[in-house]
Amino acid sequence: MKATFHEKDSHATTILERILTDVCGPFSVASTTKHKYYVIFIDDFSRKCWIFFMQKKSETYSKFCEFIALVEKESGKKVKALRSDNGGEFISGEFKDFCSAEGIRRELIAPHNPQQNGVAQRKNRTIVGAAQGMLHDQGLPLHLWVEACNTVVYVQNCCPHKILGMRTPDEAYSGKRPDISHLRIFGSPVYMHVTKDASKKLEPTTEVGIFVGYTDMPHNYRVYLPDSRKTVVRRDIKFQEEKAMKCSLEREPHLHADEELVVPKDELQDVDQPQDEVHGVEETTHVAPTIRGRKHTTEAERLAQDAEKVVGPPTT
Repeated sequence: MKATFHEKDSHATTILERILTDVCGPFSVASTTKHKYYVIFIDDFSRKCWIFFMQKKSETYSKFCEFIALVEKESGKKVKALRSDNGGEFISGEFKDFCSAEGIRRELIAPHNPQQNGVAQRKNRTIVGAAQGMLHDQGLPLHLWVEACNTVVYVQNCCPHKILGMRTPDEAYSGKRPDISHLRIFGSPVYMHVTKDASKKLEPTTEVGIFVGYTDMPHNYRVYLPDSRKTVVRRDIKFQEEKAMKCSLEREPHLHADEELVVPKDELQDVDQPQDEVHGVEETTHVAPTIRGRKHTTEAERLAQDAEKVVGPPTT
């Protein structure tokens, strides 16, 4: 019989005193860049979260090294402890050697006791649930889950947190209040100005796309181009958020069981898939599966319809 869980950890008193981490995946649909997993790192003091996407679980170590280099250089502080489960990606020899060399204390939770790493576990559920809802809300293809998850983490780092006294994780981590004036509705149709040096005579001076995220530079946005299935970074764009709101109201508020983002646990494999299997999964996504709703219209068709309406010429 499993004992009742009564333990309550002490909260970190400074940034990077303890980092909480967990891996999520595999996702049922590979992204356009063949990612099927992600790993998150959460600062226990500020609750700020970082997310890194992976094709295989074995990339966890390299993403951890990338994370350590990033946060230690920007903060001037050292990571003191790392809490994780006993997954193979966290107990490899290179992982142990790195932590030992850097003086990072390992806090491995007991098997079958995810409550000991509850913050990271709940964060994963929040990220996946929000990403699933965002894709469904605008009827976007599932292979954009990477963009949706990345946007969830970005926005939540700018939102007040109860445990922080209603401060934001960004503010608790850096001491600076985040600027949120550039936040927009995920999935909004956008019109992008084509610069004169990139356009040719008689060709359109605007591009149409879908807003799918932010960058580290405020007011630079990530835009998905349905025709080419590529994501680009643009600044000079015009948002059509009223169209996104209208689409949201028309969607059926129901997710189908066969369209879950994460593969059910009974279908999970604890080892990385061979490379040829990953290519096979990516090939099946060329059809661009969508989440069904009341109106089954792809984003390319919807943008083509919007483009037929009168849109003001871009300002130069």
